[in-house]
Amino acid sequence: MVERKENTQREKEGMLLTTAWAEFLQQFSSPFMDTLVYLITNVGSELFYTLALPVLYWVWNKEKAYRVGVVFLSSEFLNRYLKVLFKVPRPSATDSVRVIHPETGGGYAFPSSHAQGTTTFWGWLCMEVREKWLYVVSAVMIILVSLSRVYLNVHWPRDVIGGILIGILILIVWTLIFKYYKKDTLPVGLRISGAILIPLIAYLLSPHETEMLAGLLIGVSLGHILDEIYLDWSTKATFTKNVFKVVTGVAGFFIFRYGLKAIFPDIGLFHVLRYAIVGLWVTYLGPWFFTKMGWQD
Repeated sequence: MVERKENTQREKEGMLLTTAWAEFLQQFSSPFMDTLVYLITNVGSELFYTLALPVLYWVWNKEKAYRVGVVFLSSEFLNRYLKVLFKVPRPSATDSVRVIHPETGGGYAFPSSHAQGTTTFWGWLCMEVREKWLYVVSAVMIILVSLSRVYLNVHWPRDVIGGILIGILILIVWTLIFKYYKKDTLPVGLRISGAILIPLIAYLLSPHETEMLAGLLIGVSLGHILDEIYLDWSTKATFTKNVFKVVTGVAGFFIFRYGLKAIFPDIGLFHVLRYAIVGLWVTYLGPWFFTKMGWQD
């Protein structure tokens, strides 16, 4: 009986740690398909989120976008922890399957950050918007991005399934947190201390590739609090003013991100500080500039 259970477990693991799924999907491979899948997988990339999250904050709804950002960034933080904990190697090319665009999948494999991040980003966005069309779009995006990771053969099937399930669990946890957490009941000083210390401590406990995430969490949260106290700006603006905000805001984002990199020493904590300033630009310094320019109604 025990031996039968062990054999069943091995069979299940074999189904989820195999390149057979990639081999099946790559039957439809072509230069066009490879390019299309590459574009799809980049919807779950760092570049997509570094553009999408600030734009949502500047032109849509700052409170809802802030929550989307915090949920997503904390999910990515956990993903880094889990990758180092499990240390699952990525699949390799064989005679029957290629590794396509390996640059989209560095480091360890489990869980897939693309699958987990897509689940948390689109999942929480759905919870904020609550429109049927967005549920459909989100489900399609999660499925397509997850399948793209298997097609490219940069993840095992278990990686993307695990990433989706962990993403769903994170959504449940944050739903409970936001249900019971009332920011108005906490002193401002305590909120500021928490915004700085919690990500910083999390970074110090596991500094492997978490500098950006820790810094962004600090800067975005601190800026959001400062906005409540000193600015309280409105995202409402004409289409033209929103274009000005996006163009100027994105330019400032990359100027701070790469300009400070050339100035600060190449040391972990300075990377955290750099990204904290970038996050502060998104939620406070940028909006302050928009307000001074009169780009709000």
